[in-house]
Amino acid sequence: MSLTAAMCDSREPAHILALRFGGVPVSPVMLDCGDLWASCDDGSLLIVERKTPGDLLNSIKDGRLFQQCAAMRQRSQWAYLIVTGILASSLDGHVLANGRASGWRWADVQGALLTVQDLGVAVLYCDGDEQYEDTVLRLARRERTAEKVLAPRTQGRVLTPAEQILTSLPGIGLERAQSILEEYEGHCAHGLAWLTWTGTVAEVAGIGDGIKNQVRRALGLEADEWLTVFSPIATDYATQQMDGTVVGVQAEAGTQDPTGGGGGSEPHESPNGAAVQELQVSLL
Repeated sequence: MSLTAAMCDSREPAHILALRFGGVPVSPVMLDCGDLWASCDDGSLLIVERKTPGDLLNSIKDGRLFQQCAAMRQRSQWAYLIVTGILASSLDGHVLANGRASGWRWADVQGALLTVQDLGVAVLYCDGDEQYEDTVLRLARRERTAEKVLAPRTQGRVLTPAEQILTSLPGIGLERAQSILEEYEGHCAHGLAWLTWTGTVAEVAGIGDGIKNQVRRALGLEADEWLTVFSPIATDYATQQMDGTVVGVQAEAGTQDPTGGGGGSEPHESPNGAAVQELQVSLL
């Protein structure tokens, strides 16, 4: 078995982009995940993430490594992390990266690499970038049969766009973001609006005014400003009011959600206790 073609991430350094991988056609492309996509003559697609020891430690620190590995595994069952350098343990149990001491504990790095393998991504080592090409070619020559494929113990999942938006806010981790999305039936905009209202009747996931004020500051809201989502009914009502038409719409204070929808078993009072109708009129 051998390579037939390869795509190398265009953001790789020049000495990596210059590699020919045994003379096959190599195209520089901005890849969605991984640093190298290599097709083999048995129809398999190899996806490789290349990490120097320093980049490996940095990507463990910011969580980028696990996002990258989960994305690779979703694209191909033949996903690999190749560390191009020497990782070793010092006598006091810390990591030596290419012979240099780091503040990392060896056990912590090994735990992170076990998580990578739990996601279904194999981990390989070579002494440096000069051995990277040969390492990839050896991978291509390996026999790949369905009988050898084992499902990973942990299935990786990339954050949804809604989860990414909510978890970017101060005080909102993944668990709280999921609780907000569940409360508002997956409507991120409704949940985001609710996070800007203080003094609400019902709370979600233990989020009170303290966290909401942090969110408001992060969004740059003034004391008398908040976010809301208008439903079609509310928009029609506001339009008719601006046209001078009287509409028989009543909104009892504290009984409707000024986002214009959203789930939840308990009512969410509008900002500062105002009724939905009052909020709409105040915006005209």
